[in-house]
Amino acid sequence: MNLQVLQENFIKQITQFEIDDDFLKQLTPGLSLSPEQQVAVYQNNVRGALQSCLAQIYPVCCTILGEGYFKQLAKGYIQHHPSRHANLNDYGKAFAEFVLQQCQKRPELAEFVYLSDLVKLEWRYHQVYYAKSSPPFDFKGFTYLTEQQQAHSTFQLAPCFQFVASDYPILSIFQMNQVATTKKHEAVLLKAENVGVFREQNRIEVFELEPFALNALILIQAGSTLQAIVQAELDDYLPQFIQQGWVVGTGAIRVVS
Repeated sequence: MNLQVLQENFIKQITQFEIDDDFLKQLTPGLSLSPEQQVAVYQNNVRGALQSCLAQIYPVCCTILGEGYFKQLAKGYIQHHPSRHANLNDYGKAFAEFVLQQCQKRPELAEFVYLSDLVKLEWRYHQVYYAKSSPPFDFKGFTYLTEQQQAHSTFQLAPCFQFVASDYPILSIFQMNQVATTKKHEAVLLKAENVGVFREQNRIEVFELEPFALNALILIQAGSTLQAIVQAELDDYLPQFIQQGWVVGTGAIRVVS
């Protein structure tokens, strides 16, 4: 086995948490550790780094569950979703779905019906933090389009803007856990809260979205045309979204023959 193959196998063992007997045979036993124990040391280091990464991305979830239980949950996620990239900024995307599954399976998590939506909000916040800024909407370029082209234009949301639809008060819970307070476990009004997250320069704002604004954003994200947005009677929101920097450009022009 040449050096490159050995290195590739080593990385696979420690990042995907596998133990391959053929690979272990290539290692020289240490004075106090067997080859399997040597690999386990590296695996534990990687697992610890990924657990820390998840705790940084999902601090509110960690606070609500407690550090010990969160580590246990994170360990299960890491086992099923090993990191495949050196850049950990993209790691943890599927954590919300994993949390939802665990809440459905584990009796002790049955009361946390809102948790997967809260995790979605924290992931959106993380995305917005690292997203690139976008230039403002090109009004001049849009005016060059014909009336038919404008009607069949789609629109692009800014990478530094994200939103979450929820049947639970996830914004209230999120905000309650942003400051040092003794009231973190006080009751919140049980209501649906749809949440927007937007970064302007270096400041991130988290705010509630009214239902009709959410519907307009869902249409835009789905690639609906201006004509479809007008037909849904939601076009009044489009100028607001552009002014706020949430919509930054046009996408494909969909012309139906």
